[in-house]
Amino acid sequence: MQSKKHSFIEALSNTAIGFVISYASTFLIFPLVGLQSSSSKNLLITMFFTVISILRGYFIRRYFNGKIVRLNTAKMPFKLHCFDCEIEMPVKRDEKGYFCSNCGLRH
Repeated sequence: MQSKKHSFIEALSNTAIGFVISYASTFLIFPLVGLQSSSSKNLLITMFFTVISILRGYFIRRYFNGKIVRLNTAKMPFKLHCFDCEIEMPVKRDEKGYFCSNCGLRH
């Protein structure tokens, strides 16, 4: 499972690459469909959709991470807040003590 920070970084990286591709494509696509636009308008449109894309990617990732965690931890009764995973996670115990069942962080 990813932390919220890693989910955001992944979504941001993915979207940064998409931003460049999207901005360049506006110069090709808009004239093909008969739209007159300037580079500043293309940039504004691309920035608007980029923000939407970052939020969409982040929330979809968090949704599926939460769903996976709930499925994997439904049978584990004892939970502690894991500072690496940034959520409450079931813990396991060995001879050295308790550790996060997801990332292995010792508590």
